[in-house]
Amino acid sequence: MFFRTFILLLALPIVAQAGLFQRDVDFSNYDVPLYTQIVNRIKDKISARLGEGTNTRDRYFIIPFAYEDKGNHPEFSHSFISVIRVFADNKQSKLTPGLQTRRYKNREFEAFTISWLPRDFMSNPHLCVFEGPGSRLIPQQNKCPISPGRNFSLEETIKLAVDDKNAVAMWGPYEIDRKGFDVGVRRKRLLDGGTIKYRADDRLYRKDKVAVSCFHAMAGLDEPFPNGGLFGTGFMMWGFNGTARVLIEYTEKARYKGLLLEPVDVKNDRYGFVYAPARNGLVPYDPVRNASAYRR
Repeated sequence: MFFRTFILLLALPIVAQAGLFQRDVDFSNYDVPLYTQIVNRIKDKISARLGEGTNTRDRYFIIPFAYEDKGNHPEFSHSFISVIRVFADNKQSKLTPGLQTRRYKNREFEAFTISWLPRDFMSNPHLCVFEGPGSRLIPQQNKCPISPGRNFSLEETIKLAVDDKNAVAMWGPYEIDRKGFDVGVRRKRLLDGGTIKYRADDRLYRKDKVAVSCFHAMAGLDEPFPNGGLFGTGFMMWGFNGTARVLIEYTEKARYKGLLLEPVDVKNDRYGFVYAPARNGLVPYDPVRNASAYRR
């Protein structure tokens, strides 16, 4: 009896990892396209923060994201972030050049996304991350090419996740101050300027401002150009792990300088969107505690 109980306890983590014990997943928006689900959640969360009264000043928010496949393979993982400015009510605010003004519930806002990928990724979604013996440990061994980069919109990025039936995670929205918003705008303009290229493993190219990965394109918002951490790229710093690492950096660096206005819990703040082939059926990959299901 003791032996059977011992074997059962050993087997439980394996069974859970295999997905035989299905987590509770919300299917109430299953027929709503994933991009619409995400946008609706952002709008609801920010509207709740603003409240029903008059918004007397501009408010700024960031929404970090990631997607990954089962197994968290780097070539099917991505980290990205959206930045939103909600204008004060009944005031004439100076618009940010290059950003489109939109309206929701009688409030105007502007937003942009930093989602850094090879320029042709929509038509050629085959990402080279590590190629060559020992390339994960020795950057000089990596034979992956440098690619022209492009900032993708949130809608385009979510389509990439849906096409591969990936799990998507979002954190926040977190409120930031005006300086944080301005730094994000400068980062977007740096990437859009055409001088920076894309490379998933950017260890040899980041310092000289030649190429950066998606992770480093959104990291270091308190610095003119991100320099990464101890391990740079290559040590599981992609997908959910990558965005969590960026959030830890925001807490340690950006928040110190007053850019981030609230605490971050990288584990409990995360909300997921997971693919399910059938309504109320099994979810092939569900790596988050709280998630909504999608099919398209």
